[in-house]
Amino acid sequence: QSLMEIPKALWWTEREVFNQIAAVTEVRMARLSRLHPVLKARPGTGEQADLKAAKIGTHLLRNAYNDKIIQNKIQEAVSWTETCGTVFFKNTWNADLGPVVARFSGQGGPTQDLREGDLEVMVVPPQEIYPDNTLHQNLADCESLIHARGFPVGKIEDRWNVKVAPEAVSVMKLSRAMHGLSGGQSFNTDSRSALKDYALVKEYWERPSKKFPKGRLIIVAGGEVLHAGDLPFLIGENAQPDLPFTKYDSIERTGVFWGRSIVERLIPVQRRYNAVRNRKAEYLNRAAIGILVVEEDSTDMDMLEQEAGAPGTILTYKRGSSPPAFMPTSPLPAAFAHEEASLLQEFSQLSGVSELSRQSAAPAGVKSGVALSIALEQDDTRLASTAANLSQFMVDSGKQWLRLYKQYAHGSRILRLVGKNNVVEVLEWSGTDIQSDDVVVEPYSALAESPAQRRQMVHELLAAGLFADPDTGKITKEMRSRIFEMIDMGNWESGDDDDALHLTKAERENLRMADGHKAVAVDYDDHILHISRHNKFRLTVDYEASAHQLDAQFSEHVQEHVQFMAPAEPEAAMQAMLDATEQQAGENLPPQAAEGG
Repeated sequence: QSLMEIPKALWWTEREVFNQIAAVTEVRMARLSRLHPVLKARPGTGEQADLKAAKIGTHLLRNAYNDKIIQNKIQEAVSWTETCGTVFFKNTWNADLGPVVARFSGQGGPTQDLREGDLEVMVVPPQEIYPDNTLHQNLADCESLIHARGFPVGKIEDRWNVKVAPEAVSVMKLSRAMHGLSGGQSFNTDSRSALKDYALVKEYWERPSKKFPKGRLIIVAGGEVLHAGDLPFLIGENAQPDLPFTKYDSIERTGVFWGRSIVERLIPVQRRYNAVRNRKAEYLNRAAIGILVVEEDSTDMDMLEQEAGAPGTILTYKRGSSPPAFMPTSPLPAAFAHEEASLLQEFSQLSGVSELSRQSAAPAGVKSGVALSIALEQDDTRLASTAANLSQFMVDSGKQWLRLYKQYAHGSRILRLVGKNNVVEVLEWSGTDIQSDDVVVEPYSALAESPAQRRQMVHELLAAGLFADPDTGKITKEMRSRIFEMIDMGNWESGDDDDALHLTKAERENLRMADGHKAVAVDYDDHILHISRHNKFRLTVDYEASAHQLDAQFSEHVQEHVQFMAPAEPEAAMQAMLDATEQQAGENLPPQAAEGG
C-alpha cells in the first residue's frame, strides 16, 4: 500500500512524463458519456392492466434517471471504470428524501418533517467493496460482501443513534516534493494523513441461505454494533431479499471479480514512450549546450563553468596548450523516430482509440471521407463491449429501482409525465401498480450516432424522398416538424410554432377523450393535422384495449373537423376522411384483402 519512485541512473537523467494515456481516456469517456441508455419496463401480457403498469414503470425509470441526476452518476462511474476497471451502484431507499407529507414537533423539541421517502443511488468506488471471493467474476456469484467507508462520528450518531469513539482512518495522497538547491528536481511521493473524528463503518451484506432465509445485514464501527438484522431490501427475483449493488466493468476478466481498465494495458507502453522521449531530450540538451573538452590546467575552470558558451565570452588558456573545444555531436539515430512512431501506433492498437479520435485530426495521407468514416466505426466497434457492459449495468440497476418503489411506495403518489410536444400528463400510482420489473434498453445506438451523423442521415433520407407523402409526393406539415426535431432544431427560428401548437392541442384532446371527456373542435384548428394525430392515436394499443368505449366519441370529434373543412375545402376534407378510413381499415384487414382494395 505504498508508492516508490524508481531512482535515476545519473543525476542529469531526464525523468519527465509525456502523458498519452490521458488523451485516450478522455476520448473513451467522451464517447461513453454520449451513450444514454433509455430504460423501459416491458409488459408481461397484452392486457390493459399490464400495459398501464408497464407505462407507470417506464415513466418511473425515466423520472429516476432525471431526478436523481443519474447521467452525472454515470459519468462518475465511467471515470472510475476507465481508471480502476470497476465501479458499483448502491441502490437503497432513503426515508428522509422526497416531498414533505407532515410536520410534527415533540414537547419542546425541534420540528421534524415526515417525508414520502425516495430512491437513493450512490456511486461506490471499487476500493470500498470486499467480496467473499475474488475469483467470482460476477456479483451474482458472491454470497456476501463488505462495504467499508469512513464516516464522521457525528454522522454515525445521527444515523444509527450509537455514539462511537473516533478511530484511525488514514488516507493516502500524492504530493509534490522538491529537493536540491541548485537542480530544483521534483518528484511524486505518497503521504498518509489521518482523518479527524472519523470511524470506519463496515457493512456486511449476506445473501439468504438455509441458515439465514432472509439474509443478514451487520453494520459495525469503532468496536460497536450499529445494526444487526435481516436484509431490508426485497430487490431479488420474486421479491426476495438481495444485495443492493450493481457492478460495471470496463473490460471483464474471466474468473476475476475486478475488471481491467484501459490504463492498466497502456502503462508499459507509456513507460517505454517516456524513456524514448527523455533520451531524445537528453540528446537535444547535449547538442544545444554541448560538452567542452579542456586540457588540464590550461584555463580558469571556475570562469569556464560560469561563462562557457555565452556570446562574447573571452576565454584565456596557457600558451602551448590546446584551446577548449566542444566535442562533436553525432546525429540522432533514426531508430528513435521509428520507435516513437511504433509506440504511438501501439497506443491506438491497445486502446481502440484511433489517431483520428485522439488528435481530432485526420491521419497523414488520409483524405477520403469513406476512410475517415471507417476509422470512426472501428473506434465504436472497440468500445462496443464496454458500452454493452454499461447498458447491462443500467438494466440491472433499473430492476432494483422498480423493486424498491414496489416495496416502499405505499399510498397514492403523483407522477408528472412530459410526453411528445411537451404535453403534460399526471398519473396517480402506488407501489401495487408496479407489476413487471422486466427492464430493457430501448433499441437504438447512441454510441455511434453523433449529432452531425444524425443530420447527415436525415439529409440522405430527404434526398431519397423517403419523408415525402407517397400519394402527393410532398412533405406534410407534421413530417416537417418531426424532421426539425430529428436534427435537433425543433424550435429553429420558430419555423413550426403554429404546427407544434396544433399538434400539442390535438394530443391534449386525445388524452381528454381517452379519459372519457368530450373534446370540441373549433374553427381555428388545423383540421388536417388534428385528424392525422387523432387517427394515429386510434392505431395505438392503448386505444384498441378500450376501443368499444372510445370509438363513438373519436368518430364524432373527427366528423366535427371534417364539417369545418367541408365549406372551404370539400376535396381536402373528403380526401382526409377517405385516407383516415382506409388507414384504419387497412390495420384491421389481412394483407391480401388490403392489397386487393
